[in-house]
Amino acid sequence: MAVSLEDQAYDKIKIAISKGYIQKGSKLKEVSLANSLGMSRATVKGAVKRLVFEGLADFSPNKGASVVNPSLEEIKACFQVRAQLEKMAVSLAVHHLETRDFHTLHKLIQKEKAMFNARALERYYEINDAIHLLIAKKAANPVLTHYIRELIQKTTIYLVLFDPFYQLLEASNTSPDEHETIVFCLEKKDSTGAEQAMENHLTSTVSGIYVNRTTPDDYLTV
Repeated sequence: MAVSLEDQAYDKIKIAISKGYIQKGSKLKEVSLANSLGMSRATVKGAVKRLVFEGLADFSPNKGASVVNPSLEEIKACFQVRAQLEKMAVSLAVHHLETRDFHTLHKLIQKEKAMFNARALERYYEINDAIHLLIAKKAANPVLTHYIRELIQKTTIYLVLFDPFYQLLEASNTSPDEHETIVFCLEKKDSTGAEQAMENHLTSTVSGIYVNRTTPDDYLTV
């Protein structure tokens, strides 16, 4: 399947943001980006609109689009609420998860490891989110699932902005093992253990966020 020019522009800008080449809070100037990417302004404009829709950028009628710049306090607050909701989810999901669900979860965790090792981080985050969403859906509470989905989308943006994976090629990743612990507890019908494992996992995730990570020497001023 052919990738459109807008898709290419979107991917390149998002990767530049992920790597810290375009700094948080920076204005996304369509003309400068178009020149840097060798693409038309219309193509870049469509890509920027997608970034705004996704939540990686904010838009102001007077100032245009800028990369979001959340505070550490905001990030911690979102993860705190997410942890409580996902603890509720595992306590409910333990009664509904079936053998095929556990098979799917274990396969996703293996894919998560592979994508991290390959530094295919866009795919890595998609798989990570899929693990949490599968458990949330099995809680059989649509309202709970809705709010968990929203918080996952929001917190994944924080990871894209501040996660050190792109900068630290030797970075370790405890997420797959933490996911395995959660799933193991769920398989054993240990809801208390699953709740604690989920809280430990999300606490570990937020502790790995580097709000003041170093800026690459070749970052783009766009």
